[in-house]
Amino acid sequence: MRSNVKVMYFFLIAVLLIASFPCIPVAAATKTATVNATSLNVRTEPSSSSKQIGSLKKGSIVTVFNVEKGWANISFQDRKAWVSSAYLKENGTNSPSKPSLTKENTAKTAKVTATSLNVRSGAGTQYKAIGSLKNGTIVSIVKEEENWTSITYGSMKGWVSSAYLLNQNGTAPTIPKPSATNPVNSGKWGRVTATYLNFRSAGNLSSPIIGSLKYDTSVQVVSESGSWLYIQTTDGKKGWVSSQYISIQTGGAPIVTNPKPATKPPVVPPSSVSKKVVIMSDGVNIRQGPSTAYLIVGHVNQGDEFAYLQSKNDWVQIKLPSGKSAWVAGWLVALQLSASPNSPSTPKPTLGGLKGKRIVIDPGHGGNDPGTSGKSSGTQEASMTLMSARLLATQLSNAGAKVILTRSDNTYISLNKRVEISHYHFADAFVSLHYNSATDKSATGLLTFYYGQKDLKLANSVNTGLVQANTGLKGGNVRYGNFHVLRENKQPAVLVELGFLSNPFDELTVKSNSFQTKAATGITAGLAQYFQ
Repeated sequence: MRSNVKVMYFFLIAVLLIASFPCIPVAAATKTATVNATSLNVRTEPSSSSKQIGSLKKGSIVTVFNVEKGWANISFQDRKAWVSSAYLKENGTNSPSKPSLTKENTAKTAKVTATSLNVRSGAGTQYKAIGSLKNGTIVSIVKEEENWTSITYGSMKGWVSSAYLLNQNGTAPTIPKPSATNPVNSGKWGRVTATYLNFRSAGNLSSPIIGSLKYDTSVQVVSESGSWLYIQTTDGKKGWVSSQYISIQTGGAPIVTNPKPATKPPVVPPSSVSKKVVIMSDGVNIRQGPSTAYLIVGHVNQGDEFAYLQSKNDWVQIKLPSGKSAWVAGWLVALQLSASPNSPSTPKPTLGGLKGKRIVIDPGHGGNDPGTSGKSSGTQEASMTLMSARLLATQLSNAGAKVILTRSDNTYISLNKRVEISHYHFADAFVSLHYNSATDKSATGLLTFYYGQKDLKLANSVNTGLVQANTGLKGGNVRYGNFHVLRENKQPAVLVELGFLSNPFDELTVKSNSFQTKAATGITAGLAQYFQ
């Protein structure tokens, strides 16, 4: 009896001890997933407006606790955080299966805008083409990743470039852009330290160039993302630039850490001088005498103007602002007659129709594709088209147009990419600038090309504007042209040949500041007329 009492006593003590420990809940079912975006933002809350606390590279494996409204709750650096579930591929689960992280949206459809669109096995041109789709084909959108869209069409399933799809609701498939991380105090300003700085639609080198910023331009820094800055210009334009070409100051007026010597004001020629010299490139050496054997006394930049003194062989003597003279290579300048103070000013065209229009300007060639070259002084087509594009972009921007340049420096851009930029921005007009060449040196004048009916009105308007601008070259020809940037372009598009570099007279004319200004004015007026 006493033995039974002892057993009962110890049993009760054991029960009481077990009951005194807190209950440990069974761990909630979790799953793992792999990141399939190039860089996936990690946030504090399930919202794109919440604070970003880091990012995950493609291929990273994360633990997923739960998914709600397109956001996945994950483990990140020993804490819980949120990422978009659209960019996670589910690996597995240690509990009964749950719905997949990424839902296929078969209800969302889009129309193919390219003549023939390759369907690939993966999101990139490095993947094998598994088929093609004709223009006008309606496809179902599965998901979107950077510049690529996963689609289905019948039994075909693969990836296509988002630039050649038009959603049935009238918009292009969403192309993710870098988030504006690390918001910056509105007092943070900077200045451009590059001669020309590309201005892009997103913070990466593959995103379209939407313009360029000149040296010493003041910008406000809105936010930062890695080595990129999201900035706003004084006229309200916003975009992304590389941070290494912006000198920063917090508050007050911006400063320049490595100031470039200020460009001296153009010299006003005395009444006895009938010509002026316009510099056609940046960083041109000026020397004590008319050959490279003489000492360098300074440097001048594109657009600088000086009084003309004399010419000797292939060299031109100019008068500097200091009153001294120097020599510059004649193949790097253009000679222009000084305008008479009493000459009537050219009436300005009505440009109201340009306001808000998206105009893509395409400077032909570039990089390892220099285009044609002049027969007299070796003028490079790629350099001339870029200079013409910059002048045209300035005039259009001043008239209120939204201008996008396919290139803003001497880089190679493929023909496909040029058309893709036009589609990406839903251009109201696409203007490709070129300079012509022919075996017959007497070939001269301006030409405007179109491909289809959608382009004809634009071609006629641009041609009329050029003729009325009195550029000094023969004009008035509108022709059909089977060029890639016209043929594959779904937006209204023209290609303008601004004279023949194979013709010595044309070559000399197009290098002048007068021609360049009038050509830009003529095209601007033609575009304004087209939109009215």
